[in-house]
Amino acid sequence: MQVNNTTVVDRGNRPNVSQIVGLRTYFINDGAYVDPYEISSVQLFRKGDTLSPKSVTGADGLVTATPKMAFGASASQGPGLPVVHCTETSPTAAPCNLAGNGFDPAGYNPATTASGIYRMGAGEYVVVLDQTRSLSGWDYTTTTQVAASGLSAVDDYVDLWTVKLNSASKYQVITNQFSLNEDTFFAFTEPLLLTTSNKLMNKHVRLGETIDIKVSTETTIQNHDIPHNVQNIFKDSVITAASVNINKVNQDVAFAGPFEAVTGGAMTITKDNTLIFNWPTTNLKSLTSFTNGTFGSLTGTYSVQVKYTLLNESIVSPLFYLTVS
Repeated sequence: MQVNNTTVVDRGNRPNVSQIVGLRTYFINDGAYVDPYEISSVQLFRKGDTLSPKSVTGADGLVTATPKMAFGASASQGPGLPVVHCTETSPTAAPCNLAGNGFDPAGYNPATTASGIYRMGAGEYVVVLDQTRSLSGWDYTTTTQVAASGLSAVDDYVDLWTVKLNSASKYQVITNQFSLNEDTFFAFTEPLLLTTSNKLMNKHVRLGETIDIKVSTETTIQNHDIPHNVQNIFKDSVITAASVNINKVNQDVAFAGPFEAVTGGAMTITKDNTLIFNWPTTNLKSLTSFTNGTFGSLTGTYSVQVKYTLLNESIVSPLFYLTVS
């Protein structure tokens, strides 16, 4: 995934201790992605330090211990977005002093704003653990700076999100997990022979839907002398930089076609190498080729083709087809 044009490794993609890691969290209520009313902070701890009862939280269930790294909201939000709980203003390194950034990922700068919380979409938030720089965060619980080097070891960790789900609710802590690894580094005596096969999981879309276009990927290592335990690691998100092209297939001789519906749309990559593109089909109505009358009907057959990076290869999938009705 990318945060303001900076590539970060998702928590499920076997991040190592020297990478830029995106710790993403989705908030869902009644089957829909929703924004919490308020996000106070995100704090990182070793998982082993949180196993004892009340080891990092107090009687009210909120965090009281000093974390390994901490993230806070950067500034006040615009209309319709969550309220920022941000009161500490004395230290110059506090995210509160980064005026105007808020949860907007456009305010993320790896060198100066790495301790912020960023809203990637409705109900989708991310903090960036940058292991490539010597940076610090600000912990609002203990009002102290926290060095990012506290997560320099290979280990299992937890990220604790302190949130208010609505204006009348109390603060609560939501717990997620991630691991930092070092077994993502390998040395081989011959070129790695990787092959992939893709499959479009969507076959039918209704016009007006906003739908996740999902393309699964099967990865196979052809080298016979590579151990199975190493081969299994490559099943965990070896793909990077995925994008999608969606075109309307010409079915009417009166129109030229094919017509581009989506060109180079960035895709999310899951742990099992599934590629996802969130497609608002309502955007088809704003295409120039539709408004000028050369596109034809918005319904019909569309082709889907993905492109992604696999080590030193740039792979283009076969054309897949789905129906928009």
